[in-house]
Amino acid sequence: MRAVRVWPAGEYTRVTLEMNAEPRHSVLLIRNPHRLVVDLENLDYDSLAAEVDGKVRPDDPHVAQIRVGRYKPGTIRLVLDLKTEAKPQVFLLKPIGEYGYRLVLDIYPAVPRDPLLALLQEHGAAQTAPDKADESNAPDDTPRIEPWPREDKGKRQGRRGSKPITHRLVTVVIDAGHGGEDPGAKGRRGSYEKNVTLSIAKRLRKLVDAEPNMRAVLTRDGDYFVPLHTRVEKARRVRADLFISIHADAYILPHAKGASVFALSERGATSAAASWLAKRENEADLIGGVNLDVKDRYLAQTLLDLSQTATISDSLKLGQVVLDELGDINSLHKEHVEQAGFAVLKSPDIPSILIETAFISNPSEEKKLNSGAYQDKLARALLVGVKRYFAKYPPSRGTLAADDPGMRLPAKVGAGARN
Repeated sequence: MRAVRVWPAGEYTRVTLEMNAEPRHSVLLIRNPHRLVVDLENLDYDSLAAEVDGKVRPDDPHVAQIRVGRYKPGTIRLVLDLKTEAKPQVFLLKPIGEYGYRLVLDIYPAVPRDPLLALLQEHGAAQTAPDKADESNAPDDTPRIEPWPREDKGKRQGRRGSKPITHRLVTVVIDAGHGGEDPGAKGRRGSYEKNVTLSIAKRLRKLVDAEPNMRAVLTRDGDYFVPLHTRVEKARRVRADLFISIHADAYILPHAKGASVFALSERGATSAAASWLAKRENEADLIGGVNLDVKDRYLAQTLLDLSQTATISDSLKLGQVVLDELGDINSLHKEHVEQAGFAVLKSPDIPSILIETAFISNPSEEKKLNSGAYQDKLARALLVGVKRYFAKYPPSRGTLAADDPGMRLPAKVGAGARN
């Protein structure tokens, strides 16, 4: 037995059993009380019991405790006591990178959390939802949520003489790269990309939520793994206006430095570095671990749809204004937005960019990336870029005007302070 790791999250809890050899196992789900039973053959009881001890946190939303016992000669029984009814997924991952064989136990609640409903509740907008009579007359592409802080001139008519529909909040989905089983790149000082990206994402969310006309959604808010297609799916379910994926990657050349911004490419990468980075990022599902048997086939087809020209064009515009802001607080790896086949950017209807805030493989940039002050500068620069984009290119779903009071731009961040 090499290790047992537990990654709790609101959406699900992942328990990973890492072993040197491929395990022989069987699984049984028991109800009332709810338990997941895993029988493992030819494992050492003492090492498994030691690894399991103390791994489940009291605030884990899905797993109460993990117990280990000797079931019969040659077989150890692992029991997960569950807090609620669950629909677990159990699958095996073959060795990759530094990992050996991994038996993954993903404990999903029987009734999954709806990200759009959770978002509405979080922002107090559930009470403003229209009744069914009004809903039938609303345009299909207009979320009925909290209005923009404007007067009557900010309203427009719906179909067939419906009641005026007010401005809505702009939704920005912030994706903290990697997480959980997938640590991302590692710096020479021991920093993990997954920790840096989450810290920056949380700072950006705080800034976005402070805007009266914007709200932010994180694809993950803790140290757990989210498959690439799930990140895209979540953005689409909350009807995001923008998708921003934050990274701090490593490169084969240790002196590589500077910030970069990427958009999706339909025809191939715009540089060798872009191609290398896209390949590395797209391997996240292999490292983090995805149960390929349950991927949403419809979504997979959608992601392969090449009719994304307009969305890619919008992504390039967004990327350029964000890149301009990043250039005021750090050097740029490239002066223009690059393109490559990043899987996480493949939403066909949401402008999406991937930001390499700096190279964690560069010791001087790693030091900056771990600075709270520098992370604040990054978050502020990203917010300014987003607001400049919306000021010039208002969201298509709704009637946001560029002269909206909420679109007043803050001062430039760190003007002239290139490092």
